[in-house]
Amino acid sequence: MFDYQSVIDNTKIRLCLDCGKCTVVCPVARYDDEFNPRLIVQGSLSQNGLGPVDQSVWSCIACNMCMERCNYNVKFTDFIRYLRYESLAEGTEVQCSHGGTPQAIMHMMAHKQIRQNRLDWLPQDIEVQKPSDTAFFVGCAPYFDVLFNDLGVKTLEGSKGALRLLNRARIPFTLLPNERCCGRDLLLQGDAEGFLALAQANITEFGRRGIRNIITNCPECYYTFKVDYPNFLENWDISVTHMTEIVAPLIESGQVALGERQRKVTYHDPCTLGRYSRVFDQPRSILHSMAGLEMVEMADNREKALCCGASPWVGCGSVNRQIQKERLAQAAATGAEILVTACPKCQIHLKCAQKNAEDDDVCQIEIQDISDLAAQSLASQEAS
Repeated sequence: MFDYQSVIDNTKIRLCLDCGKCTVVCPVARYDDEFNPRLIVQGSLSQNGLGPVDQSVWSCIACNMCMERCNYNVKFTDFIRYLRYESLAEGTEVQCSHGGTPQAIMHMMAHKQIRQNRLDWLPQDIEVQKPSDTAFFVGCAPYFDVLFNDLGVKTLEGSKGALRLLNRARIPFTLLPNERCCGRDLLLQGDAEGFLALAQANITEFGRRGIRNIITNCPECYYTFKVDYPNFLENWDISVTHMTEIVAPLIESGQVALGERQRKVTYHDPCTLGRYSRVFDQPRSILHSMAGLEMVEMADNREKALCCGASPWVGCGSVNRQIQKERLAQAAATGAEILVTACPKCQIHLKCAQKNAEDDDVCQIEIQDISDLAAQSLASQEAS
């Protein structure tokens, strides 16, 4: 599927010489002395892609901090994805997190004949239009809430909040009872075949339902549909929008008014929504629009924001825990009551770090989805 020379050309990886900026800013390298992005590149190039893949490629968390600081726009994370693909082809057995259950669910969803019961969570007060050429893509939240129930994860509350905001804005949408995972985790893991199987299943479903526009609350689904699908698939012509890109302009124009929330919050930029997609202002605009809400920034924010510390359900260990602990400490330093994010996986990874902390100095701050928080302010309006 991949040609080594094409990957080198497309990623500009030969421009990665010896400046070391990627290593200096890499959160993994800060806690793992043996991880060095530049040396991974040099090792692969010296073998012309013919030798065994450096197994440290599985330590990369794909946070894109390296690309943010690279003067030559080297696409290191894309190169890592290729090396992982090659590593899997060599027979590498990947150390999957959570017993490989997330990967198993993704592969099951790729089956053509599968029929899912994935809309039982939908509250009766949410209005869904049938049919519609605009679909709200729920993503894996229904599975996440079951799989990570022991963490107190409620990622579906973000989806419910997003739908209530769309209803308030009078934006019609439909929900797809048999949508599949977008496939981004498999793509990042190097499982290109699994990713393409999910993509083809989704395309078939979108075509059958006449979908022309997709709204997502999950940054990973957003980026996958907006960037990865056009790169890997032919004839992809569906418009993709993140919830914050819809809500923020409506608030600014006065078409939607949020209510009051008397809380102090800090915002965590998800890597995929922030550094990858450059959506920084809209979430902050939404938070600032709620009366009584005090928003304080963490030390590292926007394009410099620290990752939630985990790769695509692969090899989450002590280094990842240190990164998560550092991010939670940054949240605690703001004095905020709530850490707000726009990514269900950030919620899961940070809550996992909180639950599995071996000491008392891991911040136990409340973590909440931004759409859920905004929708709660609507409820406060109705109560007043």
